[in-house]
Amino acid sequence: MRVGVVGLGAVGSLFFNRLIHRINPKNEAACKSVNRVFAIVKPQHLEHLGTVAIYDRQHVPLLEVPMNSPPNALALSTGTDKHIDNPLDVVLVAVKSNDTLEVAQQLAAYNIVGKKSLVISIQNGLGNVQVLQESLATENVLHAVTYMGGYNVSPGHVVLGGEGSTILQGADHLSDSHQLHLTRFCALLDDAGLSTEVVNSQDIQSVIWTKLLVNAAINPLASILNGPNASITRGEANHKVTKAIVNEVAAIAQAEGIALKLNGKSPFEYTMDVAHATSANICSMLHDIRRHKATEISAINEMVVYYGQRHRIPTPNNELMVNLIRGLESRKH
Repeated sequence: MRVGVVGLGAVGSLFFNRLIHRINPKNEAACKSVNRVFAIVKPQHLEHLGTVAIYDRQHVPLLEVPMNSPPNALALSTGTDKHIDNPLDVVLVAVKSNDTLEVAQQLAAYNIVGKKSLVISIQNGLGNVQVLQESLATENVLHAVTYMGGYNVSPGHVVLGGEGSTILQGADHLSDSHQLHLTRFCALLDDAGLSTEVVNSQDIQSVIWTKLLVNAAINPLASILNGPNASITRGEANHKVTKAIVNEVAAIAQAEGIALKLNGKSPFEYTMDVAHATSANICSMLHDIRRHKATEISAINEMVVYYGQRHRIPTPNNELMVNLIRGLESRKH
C-alpha cells in the first residue's frame, strides 16, 4: 500500500512517524515491506526532514527515523513529485484548514490523487471535506477525527501530548476498491499502534460536532487567556463564557439533527471534563498565535456562526470569539 500524509504539523507528524517506524524503523534498504509512506510537505520544509521524530514532554526522543536514504519513506513537495509515478492509494490530509483549498489543487495538479485514491481528511473544524471533494472532483473523500495530541517543534518533529483513538468514516457508499483501501489503511494504523474505529456516516457527524463543540470553547478561550487547557476551568467568569459557547453549538447540532456524544453530560460538563483531562495541553490555536500564524478560527467558531445563521440561531458568544481571535492574529508582536 502507498500512503501519503499531507502536512507534517503535529497530527501529520504523529501519523507519518508512527507509520514509517512500524514499517521500517531505520528506513533501511534491506526492508522487504511493500508498504510505502510519503510525507507531502511545502518545498521549504524539505530541508528539515533529514530525520523525523516523536518526543516526550521533556523532549526526549521516543522514536527517530532517518529520511536520507528512503526505501519505504520519502518526503517531497507537491512541486517536485517526480518520485510519484502513479496516484497514491490513500492520502491522509492533515494540513491546517486554511491550507485545504491550495493543497487540494496541488494534489490534483501533481497526480498524487487519482480516481482510485481514497482521501481522508483528519482536520479540525467543518468544511474541509467539501473543499477537497470540489477541488479534486471526487466523492472519494472521508472524514476522520483523532484524539491524539501534540505540538510541533519543526516539520516532522513533534512532542507527544497524549494518546487517543482515531475514528474514521466508513466507505460503504464507495466502491469495493475504496473499501479495501480503507480496511488495509486501518490495519496499517492499528499495526503502528494507532487505535482506529470505523463508524457510519451519521455517527461520524456526531463525532465531528462533539469535537467541534469542545474546540469552539477550549481553543479560543485558552488562547485569549494565554494558558493551557486548564485555564478555562478556573473561575466563574470562564465557566459562564464556556457554557454560553457550547450551548450555542449544541443548539445548532440539534437543529442539524445531530446527536452529540456527551456521555450523558451537559455540553458544559463534557467540555470541562475534556479540559481537565488535557489540562497541561497548549491548544493548536494558541501555538499559532504565539508564532504569529493564522489560526483555524474560520473552520471552528466562524463555522458555528455560519450554521447558526442558516438555522436562525443566535451565536453572539461564538461571534465574539471570532472577533477576539482575529484581533490577536492581527498583532505583530
